[in-house]
Amino acid sequence: MENPGVLAGIGVYFALIIFVGYLMKSKNKGAEDFLVGGRSFGLFYNTGTLTACWIGGVLVIGVPGTLYSFGVWDSEARWGLLVTYGGMSCLLVAGLFYMRKLWELKLLSLGDYYYQRFGRTAGIISTIIMSGTFVLWISVQIVSFAKVGVAVVGLSLNTWVLIAMMVIGTYTILGGLWAVCLTDIIQVAVVVLSMLILLPLSIGAVGGWESFSAAVPTEKLEMLPKDYTAPSAWLAWVAAWATIGLGSIASPDLMQRAFSAKSGKVARNSAFCAFAIVCAILVIVMILTFAAMQMMEQNAVDRALVDADPELLLPLVFQHVMPLPVVILFLGATMAAVMSAAATANIALSGVIAKNLINDMFMPSMSSRGLMQTTRVIILVIGILGAYLAIGLPSAFLLTSLGFDLVLSCLFVPLTLGLYWEKANACGAIAGLVAGAFTRIVGAGLLNGFTLPGIASSADSWYYFTLG
Repeated sequence: MENPGVLAGIGVYFALIIFVGYLMKSKNKGAEDFLVGGRSFGLFYNTGTLTACWIGGVLVIGVPGTLYSFGVWDSEARWGLLVTYGGMSCLLVAGLFYMRKLWELKLLSLGDYYYQRFGRTAGIISTIIMSGTFVLWISVQIVSFAKVGVAVVGLSLNTWVLIAMMVIGTYTILGGLWAVCLTDIIQVAVVVLSMLILLPLSIGAVGGWESFSAAVPTEKLEMLPKDYTAPSAWLAWVAAWATIGLGSIASPDLMQRAFSAKSGKVARNSAFCAFAIVCAILVIVMILTFAAMQMMEQNAVDRALVDADPELLLPLVFQHVMPLPVVILFLGATMAAVMSAAATANIALSGVIAKNLINDMFMPSMSSRGLMQTTRVIILVIGILGAYLAIGLPSAFLLTSLGFDLVLSCLFVPLTLGLYWEKANACGAIAGLVAGAFTRIVGAGLLNGFTLPGIASSADSWYYFTLG
């Protein structure tokens, strides 16, 4: 049933975000302004937009669902919140070894790196891998946005998908990375504020800290494999961390933040600051999740609803036990986090396609302003495609998991060796790109069958063939 009060509050928030995009339009004179903010972001701005990349639907929606279903590490399922820990550590690794070095190259997109370092063929292959992965990633973010809207506000899933596409696309097309950065900072602030308000309210709702801490299920906090002596158990544990912890290094949205910083020092330090902020938010989200689980046990919401979709644990519980203004703030924060992740992925991917496929391959004489306008068109196309996939492709999540696995198995090693080993060359990079994709897909198929679930989701495939 539709909730007019919540719907009105969310509508005002969306209008504010679009208005910010309109205000940032005047800052874009060419492709460098539009794609990397004129390489002028200081520590505050770069930290804010980098943090937003990591607190999207995965942290605000995915973490509660994973913690509820698996805990930190489920040795039998070989899955758990450890994957998110890996994603956070990616920021630390990027700050230590990648951000400053990539800033010094003065690139417009991550695809530029593969083109300039390894040549046209490697650039095309890497761009295709990034494109397929991040279109699906955007569609998954849109689905997360829509599911929260349906659960708390009402309206249909398709309606929320269209709303997400229009809001995200409008402010990104208008303002480019400037608009994405400023709205990211606003949305990170909304997320942090909502968490700080919900934290004491949630603890109070379950009887205070002592009562809360006594009821936390300790089995959900197990971090290590149960079978300490089995090498395969440790290999799965390491791979769960590495898939996103290392795979996300070679992601266009992260590296776009390296290119947008005003100095190498800012690029490096913003990754460290974002790491600290994301760690703090994750701890709060975990506390809120355990509190929501206890409220559910007190019949705040039908357990069957949560079991049907554990990712909706927090929205379903909080709408029944929190005051309306807090519900509006939390819903706004959840949608804000998802919008930030989708917008950052969209502009980064659009820049890769416009610069490294259209400009470099087919229109090398394109002007800077022409590249900016081309990127705007591609942002719209990707938004429409992401919405279409969100509505019509129920296996998008599985495909996205496979896509990020391919980013690790194909792109990470050429990026790293190219930065740190002078003898790395085009033949080696192309061989690594092709061999990584082949062993990941064919190896998984041989083990589990050449079906989408067999190739994309089986732990026995990704931890052998991604690390292999």
